[in-house]
Amino acid sequence: MGLPEVFCWSKFGAEAGEDATSICERKEAERKLNGGTFLWGIGNSIRPSLQALLRECVEPDVLFTPMLSAPAQEDLTPARLVLWNEAVGMDGMTYELPSHSVVTSRPPGDRRGQAHYALICWRDSELGSSEPELCVNHLEVANLLTGSTVGPSQVTSVVKRVPPNQGKTRLYRVAFHASLIYPYLVGLRSPVTVPEELRLDQRRGINIAAAAQELREFGDAFLTSESRNTVVQGRIF
Repeated sequence: MGLPEVFCWSKFGAEAGEDATSICERKEAERKLNGGTFLWGIGNSIRPSLQALLRECVEPDVLFTPMLSAPAQEDLTPARLVLWNEAVGMDGMTYELPSHSVVTSRPPGDRRGQAHYALICWRDSELGSSEPELCVNHLEVANLLTGSTVGPSQVTSVVKRVPPNQGKTRLYRVAFHASLIYPYLVGLRSPVTVPEELRLDQRRGINIAAAAQELREFGDAFLTSESRNTVVQGRIF
């Protein structure tokens, strides 16, 4: 696989108290248990750009690269975490979260904006296995819709390859790639605070798949309880 002409690009690092290695291990367990599907939480909606990407390819690639900058302190040690329990696709249709998928984040009020999103990814082999040696040079890609350079703080974007620009090169190594599948991007809702004893970032040396399943079961129980009525539903897209 060479670098695609157009693709979704997501940089990753520590998030919701988990380091990058732990997140990737959990997503691999999720992918395996879901028969290839895994959700990748992101903090911004890329809907217009993703719709433009889908006009060019039906099953676009998403490339994941480690961040070059150090994570923010609130990502390393968040005071509180929420689990997202429901989702709506870009087409407005309800999306049922796969049974082994878990997406957590800091509470909406702790972040810029009040929503959280997830890419719907699919891969038929282990994350990171048999990956070609690929790098994304930020000077050789541009935002698909605007043509602007992708900045270091732009975590998830939809890009196209362009002739190299002048400037200081930043090379991002591709850790793994996947395909985006329907509904491609979902807006998440119905967050519930994760109890301290279920926080994945606090449970070291455990079976990561089993711990994530406990958290998913907690979310399912929340959806059937009266406490669901107290959830504030924000704008999704």
